[in-house]
Amino acid sequence: MKRAALALLAALSVPAAAAESEPAVTIRHDEARDAMVIHASIEIDAPPAVVWAVIVDCDRVPKFIPNMESCRILEREPKDRWQVRETVLNVALLPRIRSISRLEFDHGRRISFRKAGGDMRIAEGEWRVEPLERGKATRLRYDAVLATNMAVPRFMVENIAARDIPVLMKNIERESLEDDEKKQ
Repeated sequence: MKRAALALLAALSVPAAAAESEPAVTIRHDEARDAMVIHASIEIDAPPAVVWAVIVDCDRVPKFIPNMESCRILEREPKDRWQVRETVLNVALLPRIRSISRLEFDHGRRISFRKAGGDMRIAEGEWRVEPLERGKATRLRYDAVLATNMAVPRFMVENIAARDIPVLMKNIERESLEDDEKKQ
């Protein structure tokens, strides 16, 4: 009996590996704007500050966004309340997509973005970071309306998004869990 109690106590004191979750993703077509509307979320077993640090890091963007070739800051406000970024997406069977966006930061909580140039006809949305479990975990939300200036069949764009958005969310989770593990 004593041995069983000690074994149970030992098992309970071993830190468990961070649990991974599955992203929730919906993609639909907005007929009025002829654009793709994306809603995605994932719960990440890492504090909001860790997740925030991942999603704002332009240098890391190609590491977690599928097919992202580059991310570069073109302009920034000295107090870092906003940035203008250029990204290049290189998806097989499509021409490279160069996008320039203005990002506005509500530090630790929200990044809103809007097209400022490039190959996108519409590119607007936001990332939201919401604390869970008293700040020990995070719900990350991504909402966007996107449309290119290129003549690409709608089914192709939507299939690529259906494949890549869940991967994007899982990659952010992976990066966040790795960073959180390094802090401990």
